Amino acid sequence: MKLIRPSGNSTAGKSATRTVHCALAALFLSGLAATAGCSVPDPDGTGADIVSQRSDPAANGTAPSAGGDDTAPGTRQRPLPAGTTVKVGDWQVTLGPTVLDATAQITAENQFNDPPAAGRQFVLVPVNVTYAGTGSGTPWVDLSIRFYGSGGNTFGAGGTDDYCGVVPNSFNNVSEMFPEASAAGNACVSVPGDQAAGGSWIVEESLSLDGGRVFFALS
Repeated sequence: MKLIRPSGNSTAGKSATRTVHCALAALFLSGLAATAGCSVPDPDGTGADIVSQRSDPAANGTAPSAGGDDTAPGTRQRPLPAGTTVKVGDWQVTLGPTVLDATAQITAENQFNDPPAAGRQFVLVPVNVTYAGTGSGTPWVDLSIRFYGSGGNTFGAGGTDDYCGVVPNSFNNVSEMFPEASAAGNACVSVPGDQAAGGSWIVEESLSLDGGRVFFALS
């Protein structure tokens, strides 16, 4: 079957062409408008929304750090001390002091737990959360907790080598929570031994595109 295309002098053809061009232009402009206010999240973080801090002045995350570094507290360059409570999305989150080598503790928790891969160790941190939203949430679903190694690599995003096995009082066992409810649990990641000391933790919303990540020191 032969297709008949409107001639260049066809009023209907010109009108249809203009309509298509206008529609494409509108889509392009709407795309620009939609992305005009967007920005790429800073991978180093932009600073924490601090709720409370340890009373120890040496652990005060708002005090200038050594060397005159005035970087905002909670960024990669200036992680918050353990015991600081911050707002992350609908959650208030506190990380306690890290157990840098919890290998014996993890392997003793369950007879089926395997030891970490060669050259690695299990790193464990206690996590306390309070739901500050208006609906409900499940913390291990809403929050991402990863280990930032001293070599610049991150661990705990689901890699098989990062898995600890059955964790005592696991953070992943905390179920749905409603406003003002609190809970605690342990997060664990398998980390190469040469990246454990001097590392930090990254806490952020699991599905957020706005950044808002917070870095915590090990102690």
